[in-house]
Parts: sequence; structure tokens; C-alpha cells
Amino acid sequence: MPEALSRSYARFVSSLEYGKLPGKVVDKLKASILHAMVVSIIGAQTHHGVSAIALTKEEDAKPDGATILVDGTKATRGGAAFANSKLMHATNQTDSYRMLIHPGPCIIPAALATAELSGATGQEFITALAAGYEVESRIAGDFIPTTQARGFRCSPVYGTLGAAITTGKLLGLNEDQLVTALALACTFAAGTTEGPRVSGREMMYHEPQATRSGITAALLARENLKGSETCLEGEAGFYNAFTGNNRGELTYTFTAGADGVSGVTDLAQTVEGLGSRWELLHVTPKIYPTAGYNCPVIDLTARVRANNDIAPEDVESITMEMNWLETTYPSPAFPNADRSMPGVGSTHYFIAYTWVHGSYPPLRQRIDPGLGETEADRAVTDLQQRVTVTGQKDRANFAPRITVRTRSGNEFHDELTGEELKWDLATETSMISALFDELPWPRAQLDLLVATVADLDQEPSIAGLIATCVPA
Repeated sequence: MPEALSRSYARFVSSLEYGKLPGKVVDKLKASILHAMVVSIIGAQTHHGVSAIALTKEEDAKPDGATILVDGTKATRGGAAFANSKLMHATNQTDSYRMLIHPGPCIIPAALATAELSGATGQEFITALAAGYEVESRIAGDFIPTTQARGFRCSPVYGTLGAAITTGKLLGLNEDQLVTALALACTFAAGTTEGPRVSGREMMYHEPQATRSGITAALLARENLKGSETCLEGEAGFYNAFTGNNRGELTYTFTAGADGVSGVTDLAQTVEGLGSRWELLHVTPKIYPTAGYNCPVIDLTARVRANNDIAPEDVESITMEMNWLETTYPSPAFPNADRSMPGVGSTHYFIAYTWVHGSYPPLRQRIDPGLGETEADRAVTDLQQRVTVTGQKDRANFAPRITVRTRSGNEFHDELTGEELKWDLATETSMISALFDELPWPRAQLDLLVATVADLDQEPSIAGLIATCVPA
């Protein structure tokens, strides 16, 4: 590589201007903003959301600080970002990149707090988001499955870097300072997969803490501390720590390698085409409160159910083929056995529930374990036993294929390509607005939020955006 990866990223970020952003990138970021802001309103009604707000108000209150969404209280930059990250993550309806990282709840809260305190314009806010989303997605890229296989949860690990870059851009850090911000973020990154492996819930605070750590990295970089330029690819750097080597040798890959499992990638490709090829365009929002890979499964099941009038009792079997990593969450190295068999919260459950009911409710905040009380519950329990979920190494992420066989001998097939959930602003607006009548928030403010996001690049600050998500 001609120069250190951190230097390439720092140069890209420091020189990035709103005018350099393609229209489709701006549109995509607006979709992510709208999704995160609406989800924060939903998240504020949850136990975790209420707890995060209470903790922040107790430990980080600051009258002239940044705004905690929905509550409206002011707190320190890090405190407000921590609470807002939790609101955006509480219902598991964040956005995703390649299934296992969730840039939004790390990057957007960091940007909100810093843009509010610095008086940044809407264009500056969007530009900083573009920097954070793009750098995080590129650094993560092909390395995501291998990082998970080492026992690290990718979302907070890579999210710390995204939050640092976004904050650094809004702080006006120069190229050298951005290198340091990345170096510090590399040392602050953390989060294990033991929780997802055994259904522990500590991961509920992974993204909020990663957001705070990323912000701290950027703030400390203003001291002109010299960070290691080889923080990513160095012999003892980020990639060695979180993937096991600095040579691009992958333990697991999204698609099959020579041995059907491992592979090799070139670290230099992570910075190729910066500013011309945009990885952030592959981010997908989650409309349902479940793991990202279940969202396309729900949509595909609902489509087949709507197109074929087959009662649950007439279904002989349903087979769902998915990317193999989606069936061994959080990693083939540390799979959660409860997710690979019929049971509440498994992919089998979401398929059965959707077939019985025709859809899955996006605003259902929790999954009740006590199936069996109603006829529909019993139908879901019964149908789960006739669902088979198989992992395929030649299927893309979020591209399931379904086969439904009826007791009368008919067979139906359908599949997704993996592109369906990569929504633009128009699609996001349509999907999220359909929920407005059920949200505990004034409809007029929700409609104003949509309009504000659409015209955010014309706003002199983000004050109007924040105002739509605090009590009037």
C-alpha cells in the first residue's frame, strides 16, 4: 500500500464537501436519518430507553448541552449521544450494513450532539454522516464474519470508528488529527459476542458505549496527540487484533471460498475508489423489531402468503434458504443454538407467524414467550414445526428463497435478490409513515419531521430536526 490506510481515510474525510456528494448518497443518508429519528421515538417508550434517559439525566445533565431526544433534557455531548443511541437501538430496528454492523445508532447520535453544539448546517451534518458511514462500512467490509468469529461483536467495534470520524469531521479536525482520531478509536473499540451466543442482553448497550467512545476519540485528537498511522493495518494494529492477522486472511466469508468457508482479501481495496464508489448505498434499514436477516424473510413470506391463498393447516412444509452466516448467528464459530431451531424469536417463528397472520407488526416491542393462548398462537406453534431453515454459501445476504409445499401436492417458490431493502428516501418515507397513526407522538410533528429531513440540506442548523423529536 502506498500510504497508511488511516492517512487515506483522513485525507478523504478532511477534503470531503457537501458539493462532492452524489444525489443518491444524500438521498440515502436522509433515509437513514428519518428512520433513526422515528425509531428513537419508538425506543423512548421501552424499558431500556427509559432507563438510558434516566441514567443520562442523573450522571450527565448539562443545561447548555446537547438534547436528549423525546425527553428534551440537555446533557453532555457524550451523555446525550449515549442516550440517543440507546433510543435508536432499543427496539432492534436500526439500519444494517452486511447484516452485522449497525452504523446508524453509533454515527447519527454522535453527529446530532456535535452538530447541535457547534451550530453546524444541514449540509455539514449530512457531509459528516457521509464520512462516518463510508469509512465505517469500508473498514468493516469483508472482515465482518471473521471479526465475529474471534468473539467480537462487529457493530460496536466498527461503530466506534464511524462515530469518531463523524465527530471529527464536525469538529473540523485536520488530516493529522483525523489520523489520531482513528488511532484512538481503534484502541477504544470493544464488544463481545458472548451475549448473542447465549442470549445475554449486554449487547443492548454496545452501540451506546461505542458512540461515546468514538466521540471521546475525536475530542482527544484535538490535543494534537500523534496517533499511529498504521493503526489499522500495522503488525499489532486493528485488523490483527480483530481479525487475527494483517494480511487479509479471512476465517469466514459471506460467500464460499476455496474451502467453502475461508478466503483472502486485499486491505488496499478498502480505500479504492474513495469518493467515487459509495459503500454506504448498501445500508438497509430494519422495519421489524428483529435481527436484520429476518426482515427480508418476513417480507418474502408475506408476499408468498398474499399471492397464494393457502391456510396454515394446508401447508405441508416451508423451506427457507438463506445465506449461511444468517443461519449461524452470531457466528459459525459461536452459534446460538436457540436461533437454529423452532422457538419464539427464531427465524422459524417469524416465518410461521407471518404465514398465520399475513404480516408481522413493526411496532410490536417484545415477543411474548407464552404462545398457545389463542387459536392463532397455536397455529404459529404448530406451523413452526413444519418450517426448515437452511444455510447456503452461494446466496447473498438478505436474499432468501422460499419453497412452500401444500398437503395437496402443490409447490410454490419465490426469492429476493438482496437489493429490496436498500431503500431510498421515498421508500423509507412510505414505509415509516405507515406507522404514524400508531405512534405515541403528534401526527403533525411526525409529518414535520418527514418534511424537515427532506429539506435538511437547506437548513441553517439541525435545530428544526431535533425539535420534531422533543415535546412541543
